[in-house]
Amino acid sequence: MTKSTLAIIGSCVTREAFITRNNPEYKDSYEVGALSWQTSLVSFMSAPVVPAMARAIVPSARMNENNTSTMTRDLEKTDRAEIEALKPDYLVFDLYADVRYGIAQLLDSYITNNSNGFRKTDYFTAGKGFTTLHMMGDTAAYMQILKDALDAFFAWTKEHLPHTRIVMHAFHYTSYYREGGVDLNFIKSHGDTSRDNLYRRLLQENGKYDELYSYIQEKFAPLTIDNRDKSYYGDAEHPYGRTPWHFGRPFFTDFMADLDRIVLEDKAGAAEPEHEPSATLAQ
Repeated sequence: MTKSTLAIIGSCVTREAFITRNNPEYKDSYEVGALSWQTSLVSFMSAPVVPAMARAIVPSARMNENNTSTMTRDLEKTDRAEIEALKPDYLVFDLYADVRYGIAQLLDSYITNNSNGFRKTDYFTAGKGFTTLHMMGDTAAYMQILKDALDAFFAWTKEHLPHTRIVMHAFHYTSYYREGGVDLNFIKSHGDTSRDNLYRRLLQENGKYDELYSYIQEKFAPLTIDNRDKSYYGDAEHPYGRTPWHFGRPFFTDFMADLDRIVLEDKAGAAEPEHEPSATLAQ
């Protein structure tokens, strides 16, 4: 069977469906050809940061090679051209970076206000030359910027990826994690109340995701993988930490099953023979 080529604009909630730890046989069916990692759609559709300003945003010692590469791509906006060149069969996107990280504006450009990248730079620490905006801080202003970016994004896909199927991954943060076979709530209601308050704030972001999913489905009607009606646990042993968005394997096997279903339906539809209209018999 011919493999389907994929591009991803998103985060671990989507990318980790395509690792063998979660879906050992995914490479039999899919080839991930381009990845716009931890990039908000606002940043993805923005103009590049002017070179002089981009050069001033120097990676710090607290950033690893992957953090540095992600930030550089976010500043230079190289991901769009890579996806255009790939022309994937499917483009899957999620909204994690838009909701969780927010954005920073530098002159006429936007970048992702990534806690693993831009926020670790001396440029960010100095606090000059940019402004930041977060969904939970000024919802109205942020939503308008994001809606403009969504308009631009779907127009871009129609122009440059007319044969690519666009798939939105609709997810929620989870409220619990599994450790040693036991399910435990992130909000424990005892002990470290500062951590409890953090998780309460994080879980409030689920409402913003819901609002965005409804808006996108109503206005743009992309294909959607949506398992919000199911309960998934966070992975207490996740290599990047125990968080409400680092899921256990069932989350990703269900995602893959849904994607497989979309692909199989597309292939079945493409394989159906086209029939000529019946000729009208002369009376």
